Amino acid sequence: MGYKFNGKRYITRGINNTLPIDIQLILFQSIEVMRGKVEELDWLQVMTLDTIKKDGIKVLHITHEQEQPEGKVEYYIPVESTIECKAFVIDDVEYITMLLVEEY
Repeated sequence: MGYKFNGKRYITRGINNTLPIDIQLILFQSIEVMRGKVEELDWLQVMTLDTIKKDGIKVLHITHEQEQPEGKVEYYIPVESTIECKAFVIDDVEYITMLLVEEY
């Protein structure tokens, strides 16, 4: 069964306190990109965020993965502040929740 990720969206307190709203939106939009790359979406989407230097510029490296079927998307976004975390986006059919891994 492929998941749709089209229910009401919720974020946890940890996400709200850790990720700026523009990054939250990018993570939700990444699910649409993943939809175009795989046959169906897994209920669990995994987002790893690491701040790195690329060509002398501080950038946020986002790796978005799912296991079944396997899929991966990567982004590099210039940022001012350092962000280091891992987040899950879970489709529970009725709603979608974005949370930090440690909140699971």
